[in-house]
Amino acid sequence: MEERVDNMRDQKAAGNGQEYAPGQAALPEEEAEVESRVEALAEALAEAEQAQQEAEQKVDLAARYLDALQRERASFINYRRRIEQERAEERQYAASELVKKLLPVVDDFDRALASIPEEVRRNNPWVEGMELIARKLHKILEQEGVQPIEALGQPFDPNLHEAVAFEDHTIEGEARERTDTVSEVFRKGYKMHNRVLRPAMVKVTRK
Repeated sequence: MEERVDNMRDQKAAGNGQEYAPGQAALPEEEAEVESRVEALAEALAEAEQAQQEAEQKVDLAARYLDALQRERASFINYRRRIEQERAEERQYAASELVKKLLPVVDDFDRALASIPEEVRRNNPWVEGMELIARKLHKILEQEGVQPIEALGQPFDPNLHEAVAFEDHTIEGEARERTDTVSEVFRKGYKMHNRVLRPAMVKVTRK
């Protein structure tokens, strides 16, 4: 850099008819030119730093926008899944109200068939017709995902069983765990898929 400045000085001195010796003080014109170049470099450096800061700010802003967009997208996906699940459940249980209305009819058929004596049941077209209708009704319920709730002999479950009678066979003062068991079923319970349509009406015995 010093050699270049010396050369510039030599050239200017030669142009002015002056000789310039190395180490000689710079002329005012040369100092002004050098200062001008330094100022230009400083301005360029400041502009570069400002541009870098603006670029970093834009990158940070873009990252925040991307994060917000990803959050909104995840929320929308969850919302869509929830709506699809609710619609699927609605389709699955759309017939539940109609099935509830059919259950008393099924109960009547089951009770009527259970009350027919065995000697009347044999070779009786009327009884066979009743049994056929009952089988068809149960088949329709099965196709809709309806299944009877197991009750007799099962541990009492208030989610599945409705206790309308109770017997306590425990011995007073006996130190052991008590168990509540369904000992009699007065009316069948039914569930549709995993939802209880009607709890079983039962008698509970504690032992």
